[in-house]
Amino acid sequence: MNRSFLFKVLGILFLIILMAWALSYVNELILERKMRQEQVTQQVASSSAGFQTVIGPILVVPYTETFTETILLADNKTQRAITRKVDGKFYVLPEDLTLSGGFSNQYKSLSIYQVLMYQLGGTVSGSFNISKNLKIKSAHTDSIITLHDAYLSIGLSDPRGISGSPILKWNKQSIEVAQSSSVTAIGSGIHASVGALDATTTQNIPFELTINLRGMGKFDFVPIANNNAVDLSGKWQHPHFDGSFLPDSSTQQIDKNGFKAHWAVSSLASNIQEKLLTGLKTNTPQTFESLSIGFVEPINIYSQADRATKYGLLFIGLTFAGFFVFEILKQLRIHPAQYTLVGLAMALFYLLLVSLSEHISFVRSYIAASTACVSLLGYYLSHVLRSKAHGLVFGIMLTALYGALYGILASEDNAMLMGSLLVFGLLALTMIVTRKIDWYQIGNVQGS
Repeated sequence: MNRSFLFKVLGILFLIILMAWALSYVNELILERKMRQEQVTQQVASSSAGFQTVIGPILVVPYTETFTETILLADNKTQRAITRKVDGKFYVLPEDLTLSGGFSNQYKSLSIYQVLMYQLGGTVSGSFNISKNLKIKSAHTDSIITLHDAYLSIGLSDPRGISGSPILKWNKQSIEVAQSSSVTAIGSGIHASVGALDATTTQNIPFELTINLRGMGKFDFVPIANNNAVDLSGKWQHPHFDGSFLPDSSTQQIDKNGFKAHWAVSSLASNIQEKLLTGLKTNTPQTFESLSIGFVEPINIYSQADRATKYGLLFIGLTFAGFFVFEILKQLRIHPAQYTLVGLAMALFYLLLVSLSEHISFVRSYIAASTACVSLLGYYLSHVLRSKAHGLVFGIMLTALYGALYGILASEDNAMLMGSLLVFGLLALTMIVTRKIDWYQIGNVQGS
């Protein structure tokens, strides 16, 4: 094989490596903008509201236990009976717990960046089964239990997200809600005094909390009752159901109008109650299993652009290979500088895509960037290849490539499959087109 032919091949490989460096530089810019987007998200969360986790309500009943205790005096012979008082708290978890409501979504802007927010208009309802004397166990047979005013405690991971005034009804009576959950184990939140309980008989007391809660990214609900039912809906078309409990597949619905989902969780399905009661008794914060809804954006411009650059080197390499084969078959001489300009134009497509999508929609940005690059390359190649027809053919091929790339980027579940099929199809096409080429003969022709 002639040296000039070998140098041509090595030169093209070197240019491909050079284009890989250019693409890596563009990718670094994309990742930098992505990090900035994440920083803006954190800024919005710090000034508005972040992830929301709802726990409760929990019925807290403070009490004082009065009992007589016999102690031994200093002479170790004389005994004396004294009266002691010990304060404690008794915790009651709901028997039934239902969460129902709907989500609305909106974007909050900061500079050129936008952050997706959600607001839940929901109702938490259920009932508490109050046992006679609350079944408070005591080690003293003569103890007297005095109950104090009880209160309901609701845990909210970010109370700043509360919009308006929550409405709480206890036994069908409206009561006022105050700041702080007043229970360390469930963190921050709200609470409401329900007054003194009548513990002389067993009773079932209903409650209902209506609340508007704003948040970002994810909403979690901890099912702490014996029987839990959750019905949530929203207009967001791309929810992500996560957590320890998934919605019933038979009732789950996601379409162009939004989503609807239903959960039915029994206390037997997890150790939430045991873990919660342990945390309440030891007064230590706990983390719990929960059902979760994530509000994800189907097209994050930076993630999509980052994925697109992974195919950039393949596109450039295939284009260079097409030039090389065309140069051989048509006996044209294409200068390395022309290869370089074409490669740079294809690399700049991704920079155009990101910069445009920060101001207009991703679809329109993709159309504008791909149209600009295909038009420029088609015009340039019609002169390089000395034929408008040849330039048009390459333009059509590039249009098909960019169209296929968009299909890959727009697909959330089948991106890898579509990408694999695209690469295989392009390789198969190249092999079919060049199947009759005698590369040894071409090398000798190039050198003659």
